[in-house]
Amino acid sequence: MDFDQYVAARYGRLVEHAVLLGCAEGEAGACVDRVLLEQRKQIRGADDPDPLVHEALESAISGTPPRSRRTGPLMAVGLVAVAVAVGAALTYRPPPQPVPSLFGLDATQAQRLLEDEGYAVLVRPARSCEPDGLVLGSEPPAGTLAREGATVTLRAAARSDAFCQAQFLARSDAWDYVAFALGGDPPPFAATVTLVVAGSEPRSFTRGEAGDGTRWGEAFDLVLAAARAAAPTASGMPALRVEATLPPEAWCGVARPPELGDRFALRLQIDPRASRAEGGCPLSVDLYRSERVIDTVVVYPARADGEGLVVDPA
Repeated sequence: MDFDQYVAARYGRLVEHAVLLGCAEGEAGACVDRVLLEQRKQIRGADDPDPLVHEALESAISGTPPRSRRTGPLMAVGLVAVAVAVGAALTYRPPPQPVPSLFGLDATQAQRLLEDEGYAVLVRPARSCEPDGLVLGSEPPAGTLAREGATVTLRAAARSDAFCQAQFLARSDAWDYVAFALGGDPPPFAATVTLVVAGSEPRSFTRGEAGDGTRWGEAFDLVLAAARAAAPTASGMPALRVEATLPPEAWCGVARPPELGDRFALRLQIDPRASRAEGGCPLSVDLYRSERVIDTVVVYPARADGEGLVVDPA
């Protein structure tokens, strides 16, 4: 059976079962995560994994050790295993490293990144108005120190209901641009695209050139730096703020290009602040579009409070 499908379908029931078996409610999720990872291979090979997962869960909660099925001639093997274990315990263990920021990644990309760094990964669906599969956070959060081999549980967005529709399209378009800046597929571009970064001279691309991420230079470097920066938020990642607005004539000391006149833009901000009351200006990107096709992108670099002429209000 597919492991991820099994977890998505049965996770809530397994947590309830763990509580019924006597596991504290606050610890049940971690216990289920551990058992699922230990039984991953067996789950994939079973038509109905429930019995083996329930047995493993009961053993984990009761503290019953696995039954020994081999004795006698294998004693020497056991002694060798003990010796190896002692030797391993005396070897150097690499220090814990910060869990990386997963901002802008979907569950597949995040799982690959974490596994490449030596972590075990579980993915849990979480109802959200964000695009399906987008990583909303992790446990432990980004920036937390964790040793190689530790389990990182991802919360991946699963569309909630029709309530999301009003805000979903704008946020989805904003995330599409962020994903492109982080190495993903390009969003829809007009025949000619203009880029302005920090008040610099405008650059023009054809549609084909705009779809080549290597041409965006500093514009994408700024997105990458903001996306990977540690943030004092619950997830350890910055927030993405999105609104359709008439951008101000100047933002953080950088003037809006006058040729844009009174055009509205889809403004996205990669905001590391725990609260906008802290002041300062997060990285801001204005996407000017006609029928959701981007023709102009204006990028305003992040600045600390006091550096710019405009401070984001609370």
